[in-house]
Order: sequence, then C-alpha cells, then structure tokens
Amino acid sequence: MLGLFRKRRRAVREPSDLLALPLLHWSRDDAWTLRDAVEGTLILGATGSGKTSGSGRLIARTMLSCGFGGLVLTAKSDERALWEGYCRDTNRLDDLVVVGADGAHRFNFLAHELTRQGAGAGLTENIVMLFENVMEIKDRNRRTSGGSDDGSFWRDRGLMGLRCAVDILALATGSVSVPELVKVFLSAPTSPAQVCDPKFQEASSCFRSIKAADAKSKTPRQQHDFGVACDHFLLEWVALAERTRSTIQATVLGWLDPFNRGLLREMFCTDTTLTPEAVQDGKIILIDLPVKEFGEVGQFAQVLWKYCTQKQLERRNVQENPRPAFIWADEAQHFLTSYDFQFQATCRSSWVATVLLSQNYSNFVAALGGNEKGRVETDSLLANLNTKVFHGNSDPVTNEWASRLIGRTLQCRASGNHSHAADDQVSALLGLDWVRENGTTSGGFSEVMEAEVEPREFTRLRTGGPPSWIVDGIVFQNGKVFNASGRGWLPVQFNQKA
Repeated sequence: MLGLFRKRRRAVREPSDLLALPLLHWSRDDAWTLRDAVEGTLILGATGSGKTSGSGRLIARTMLSCGFGGLVLTAKSDERALWEGYCRDTNRLDDLVVVGADGAHRFNFLAHELTRQGAGAGLTENIVMLFENVMEIKDRNRRTSGGSDDGSFWRDRGLMGLRCAVDILALATGSVSVPELVKVFLSAPTSPAQVCDPKFQEASSCFRSIKAADAKSKTPRQQHDFGVACDHFLLEWVALAERTRSTIQATVLGWLDPFNRGLLREMFCTDTTLTPEAVQDGKIILIDLPVKEFGEVGQFAQVLWKYCTQKQLERRNVQENPRPAFIWADEAQHFLTSYDFQFQATCRSSWVATVLLSQNYSNFVAALGGNEKGRVETDSLLANLNTKVFHGNSDPVTNEWASRLIGRTLQCRASGNHSHAADDQVSALLGLDWVRENGTTSGGFSEVMEAEVEPREFTRLRTGGPPSWIVDGIVFQNGKVFNASGRGWLPVQFNQKA
C-alpha cells in the first residue's frame, strides 16, 4: 500500500477498489480494511488499561506502514517520543514534521484561507469560522471553570463586527492579520462627531482602511459587502450605547488577543512554512504542544490545526490524490469542537481515518458542554466512529453504554422448584429437602433477552504489563459479523511487546 500512495498525484481508475484492502487482522479470519479505517475509530479504556500501548499502538503503526499522511494531536509530553518511535519502526521518520514551541514551522492561517486554491477561498464567513471554532474551546473552558455565560447576543454581535473588519481589510490590503483586526476595533469611531473629524480620520486605522478599501475596484458582491461593513462601523457602531459597544469590543478583542501575542502570534500570525496540504502529500504533522504542558495555548494551536486540516482534506479530490490520511487524538476530549461530529459524518468520502482515544463516554459529553446538547453531539460523533475498541474500564456509564451498543440476544435460562409439606420442618432445617418423600420437584427452560456482554465484563479485561504483557480488548464494528466469534463483537488480545 505504501507504493500505491507514494506519489503526490497518482490517478486511480477505481479508488473504491482500494477500500477493500486489508490493513490488519483482528483474528486469522477477520480483517480490518481501509474502508473500516476511514469510517472512524474510537478507543476507550481507563487510565492504565493499555489502550495506547495495545490497540492504539497497533492501529498507529499499521497506518504508518501503509503510507498514510496524518495529523497527531498531543495531550501528554511523552507523545512526541512515542510517535518518533512509531515512525522509526515503520521507516517513516523522514515524513515526520514536528510543530513545536521553537517556531521552526509556522502557519499563517488567515493568509492561507484568503489565498488558497478552491471555490470557497477568501470568503469572509470561512475566515471568521476559523476563529469561531477555536474560540469555542475558550468559551467552554471559561464556563467549566465557573465563569458566566453571557449568552449568544454578545457572540453574534462580535462575529458581525469581525466579518465587517475582515471585509474591509481584505479589500484595503489584500490580506487579513490579527494585529490589523485589533487596530480596526481599537480605532473605530465612537461618535458621529469623530466620523466627520479630519484629524480623527487621519489617526484612525479603521478609517484609513475604509478609505483604502473604498478606492479599490470591486465586484458587485464586494461593493455590497463593503457598504454593509461601512454602515456597521460608521453608523451602527457609533449609535450603540457605550456599555454595549465596549462589551462587544471586549468580546472580539478577547478572541483575537491569544493570537496577538506570544507563541500563538509567532506560530499563526507571521509567515508560513507548513500548511495542512502536507498531510495529503504523506507528511505526519505532530503538534508538540501538549495540553499538560502548554494548557489553553496548546489547545488553541492544536484545535486550529485540526480544523484547518479537516477542511483541507474535505476539499481534496480523492480521484486525483488517493492517499489516505488520519487525524489522531489521544485524550481526545481536549480537542473536541462541535464541528467534529459534522466532519465525521462525511469524511469517509475524503478517505480520512479519525482515531479518538479517551477514558470514557462522559469525557466527550463534558467536553462538548456537559448539557443535553453536548450529549446529543457526543452520540452523533461516536455513532459515526464505526470501529470501537473497548479496554478495561471501571466507569459504569461507559460499560453500560458499551453493553447496550453491543446489544442483547435471546438466551435460554433454566429454572427449578421443589415444594414440600408444611409439617416437614425437620428435613428443611437439616437441608435434606431431597430426601423428603412427600415433596414435589419441577423444572423448565425459558427464553429471555439478555446482554451479550454484561457491563461487569469490561472490568475484568487484562490491562497489560508483566508478566504476560497482554492487553484485552473487545472490538465492535457496526454491520459486521466477525468470523472468529459469529457475532458483531470480537475479543482480541494485543501484545505490548510484539
């Protein structure tokens, strides 16, 4: 398979034929194919259950051996060394690109979205969505830590202003950057008098950008959008109450601020040395900003890379470039956004293998808001991860969910009964019911619907380590009957030393 995907642009007459290629075998008679891989994989197991060193290690090394490109998100500081070992063992070390705090690789995401190829390039809404996706993490962290949620009004008004600022800067300069967006909002007029004041006009970055954009030739659509943007800053903005305007401004500047300073500014707001297109060319991009070390900064950077990679892979033509790609996230709850369940619903056609690892089901619900909406989005996301591997777990919610997922079958139960006369108390006290002559015995069988795998079974799976180094897992694939078990699930042993 590595030979099939080695070239950057290899035309394939029937890409669907490749989907049937086996990548690995769960048993001698049960293969996991490329089609299974691009339908998504979920790996759940408690801390220390062997999910990373068991099924995770097997799947990661398999995809590397088969020539996949990929994006690796990191939560722990040892994951870089782990993936360097994987790439070394599979002869892919030359394809590994590490994006870290040294700033050797940079990605100006705004300039990329404005100038990339494709029909949707340069659209204001797409540029604003980049911020919205990343800021979902910031808003969620604030609510989780006890902050208040101001509702959708400030968010919607902030996004409106951000769209208008993007339109103005794109027309005025042909580019959009975070520092320039900040200047537009800080120098926007706050009264009708300032709008008409020549001295203010000369000093205001916002007004200078509007004048520069006004002088540029425009298409009819650009002319209309420019008029809307001007009305926003020159009419609506100055008419707002001071408190309302300052709150909207603070909301937008809060979104922009992380990318206007420090590491994020260097990585995402300078020049570009690496783009998500490298994944479809066979590179393994590892974002070495583990959340445990870099906190929210690491989350922002990795969520931005993930979102841009998802969008890029969705746009590609598989007929022209059939190399599969993967998006790998251990401790996946740190990197989830509401866009993930939308992406997973359609990424199969783009040949993207999403692999998410976490401890339990509740992690996903909490990460997506912890409310009913978060639960619905979790169910939608996990339902579209067709391969599920369950390792040892003591979480009752996860074990019940896994048991219900595998399902129930009609099973036989035996029952028996023995009765005796009321006055035969001596035999009863001695436990000698079977010697009583005046008793009656009956028995029978009944059919009942019972869980194929009881929740308690997940607490008994081996977690690896010495002396056996064996990790137990239960593999489930929707719509598949495993030859080795005759059922829709299969117990599998993973050797940590193999």
